[in-house]
Amino acid sequence: MEPDRAQLADLVQRVRDGRLKPNVGTVRTLAEAPAAFTPERRTPGKTIIRVTEAR
Repeated sequence: MEPDRAQLADLVQRVRDGRLKPNVGTVRTLAEAPAAFTPERRTPGKTIIRVTEAR
C-alpha cells in the first residue's frame, strides 16, 4: 500500500516539528555507494547515497 499525499504531508510536518528524527548513519557519494554497503564499512543508522553535489 502506497502512502497518499496526506500521509506524506503529515510525515513532512513531523520532521519539521522535530517529532520525527531520521536515523542517518552516513552520507556517501554515488561513487562510494558500492563500498558503503560492505560489512566492514557499515555504520548504525541509514546510509544515504547523494547523487548530486550539495549546493
